[in-house]
Amino acid sequence: MNSNECPLSTALKPLRGKWEPVIIKFLSIYGNSGYNEIYNRMDNITPKALTEALKILDHEGIINRITVSEKPHRVIYRLSEKGIAMIQPLNEIESINGNIKSPVTKTK
Repeated sequence: MNSNECPLSTALKPLRGKWEPVIIKFLSIYGNSGYNEIYNRMDNITPKALTEALKILDHEGIINRITVSEKPHRVIYRLSEKGIAMIQPLNEIESINGNIKSPVTKTK
């Protein structure tokens, strides 16, 4: 079986980047959040990396991007059902590594 046919490889594909699992964890802790809320609380992420990771997660159906009709327009990100289903497995994987500091703790 090659990796293109492997269900596990397919399931893990959207999590291949450094930030995608961290964003899922962030949204599982803080709930619906805007771009600036996410950026301001995550250690060492660049605006470009955050934008790219959010696009990947949205494209894969892991998060929902919601435009709020306010002036100025605001975008909110939230976990989709698929994203919510990933929380438990990601928590299990995280627990294997013990008490490593999470990058979801920054306060700018």
